[in-house]
Amino acid sequence: MAESKHRRKAKSRRPRLIRAGDRTMTFVQTPEQEASDGSYTPSLDEVEAALADVPGELTWDWVAPRLIPLFERGYGEGVSGDPMINIETRLGGGIGFGIDFGPAFGRVTRSMAQRWEASVEQIEAAAFAHLAQVAASVTRRDVQSVVHQGHLFRALGVPSGWASSLVLAGESELIRIFGARDQLFTVPSRGQLVAFGPGTQPRAIGQITAMLESLDPNPLLMDPFVMLDGTMTWEGVGGEDLDDVI
Repeated sequence: MAESKHRRKAKSRRPRLIRAGDRTMTFVQTPEQEASDGSYTPSLDEVEAALADVPGELTWDWVAPRLIPLFERGYGEGVSGDPMINIETRLGGGIGFGIDFGPAFGRVTRSMAQRWEASVEQIEAAAFAHLAQVAASVTRRDVQSVVHQGHLFRALGVPSGWASSLVLAGESELIRIFGARDQLFTVPSRGQLVAFGPGTQPRAIGQITAMLESLDPNPLLMDPFVMLDGTMTWEGVGGEDLDDVI
C-alpha cells in the first residue's frame, strides 16, 4: 500500500484552550456536523459544559470506570511535559489511556497514576473493562456504508471521539459488528474505524485512508489491521501481507 507511506499534510486548525477547575485542556474546534461515519463533532459549548461537571479532584474511584484505551496520534515535533502512560497491546501496537468526559477526554499521565496510587496494570484493566462495556452496546446498525469513487467501504464513528479503539475490543466483537468475512481495518483518526472488504484494491485503501487522515489535525498514521480467518493481526509487526488478503 504505497500511498500510506506518503501521507497528505493535515490541515492546520487553531486550538482552543478550555479551563476546567485547576486544569487547562486543549481541544481543536471543528464545525458542528454529523460525519458520513455517523460520528458527531461536539461544539465548544458542549465540551465546556461536560468539563464543568468534572470534579476538582480526580480520584481513582471516579476515574477508573471512565478510563479508555487510546491510540497515540502522529506527532511531528515530539512530545513534552508529563509523560503519558503507554503499553504495548497483544497485537503489538503501542497505546495510551484517556479519561472519558463525554464529548471530550483527558489523557492519563505518570503523575496522575502516582496520585491515584494505581499501577499500569490496574489502569489497563479498568480501561479495557470500560472498552468491553462500550463495545457491547455497538451494533451493525451503527456501521455506515460509504462509497468513494466507486469503492465501497464501511465506517464506524461511535463511540464518538475514540471509535478507533474498538479494533482492540477483540475478534468476537469485531465479527459481531462488521461480520465474519476477511477484511482490513484502518484507523485514520481516533474517531474513525474503517473496514474494507477483501476485494478492495490496495491503491484505493491507501487513497481513502490518506484522504480521511488529511481531514484530521492529528491523524494516527498507523499501519492497517487485518482480520483473516477470524484472527486479527497488525501490519506494523509483520502481520498478513495485504496482497495475501486482497
